[in-house]
Amino acid sequence: MRSARSLTAMILILAAAACSGSDKILEIDGIAGWKRTGPPERYNREGLYGHIDGGAEIVLQYGFRELTVSEFAPAGAADSQASEKRVILEIYRMTSGEAAFGLYSTKLEGGEKGWPGIEADNWVGFGQANLVKGEFLANILAPDCTDEEIGAFLAAAEPKVPGSGTVRPEGLAWLPREGMVPSSWRYIKGPLAAANESPFLEGDFWGFAAGPEGEGAAEAFSAKYGAMPAVSKLVVVDLGRAPEAGAIEDGVLASFSQFLTAVRAEGETLEARSEDGRWFLYRRTGSIVTLVLGEPDRDAALSRLEAALATASARR
Repeated sequence: MRSARSLTAMILILAAAACSGSDKILEIDGIAGWKRTGPPERYNREGLYGHIDGGAEIVLQYGFRELTVSEFAPAGAADSQASEKRVILEIYRMTSGEAAFGLYSTKLEGGEKGWPGIEADNWVGFGQANLVKGEFLANILAPDCTDEEIGAFLAAAEPKVPGSGTVRPEGLAWLPREGMVPSSWRYIKGPLAAANESPFLEGDFWGFAAGPEGEGAAEAFSAKYGAMPAVSKLVVVDLGRAPEAGAIEDGVLASFSQFLTAVRAEGETLEARSEDGRWFLYRRTGSIVTLVLGEPDRDAALSRLEAALATASARR
């Protein structure tokens, strides 16, 4: 009897904890020099469309749970002073650490600088900052603040953001480090992120859209290489399935033919050139595809293509 009562009590405690965890809104306060101007606002999947005009779909495709938005003003300012600086803190809770990193990576262009003392992946600049920690992505919008003010705010807020460390998808390890532009890597999930990444990733034949059960979708990993003005991009696509013979090749051939010239098959590699002489290469082994986009040096493009394909195929 005692064991049955204990089991029942434990179930009730766990259920209460689960409910309180989902119902409790995330409140971040106590940022030195700043005060929150009101209670946080929380958005679910449906409400996200009203908060992000035109940008909700890409967030949802990565795997969204909820968003908490708080506004801060300088601690010594009166609330009525509309001209005072403001900081908007958005905290996205995603379905996994990989999903949070993926959304974070959509804003990476390469060369972003992290704030000293913060271990989780982050960057600060141009009136904005991002931090990815566990399944949470913190986005700071502060167009009237300096980088120093934003960085100090981010450093103070970071310990208050739930989660631990940054969870990077394993597929990023498929990208060769030599020549990579720092902080340019991206995790691509969903057809919108794929289309935003490159016109060569558009098309249903890639399979970036999830199936009826939410599984079986292709994912990709990309990074930039070289230095301006000779920067190219490497993309590794995990199709997640064995494609029908020629299906991917036919789609890539049509895409290359639409945008490029001198399209030809060279052994197992499909290659083409742009009007300014840059090389575009494609090769597939099983369910792994590699693409080099816009590399000035053909030998460098081929070497990078082969290295990424070998690493991805071995670790897949």
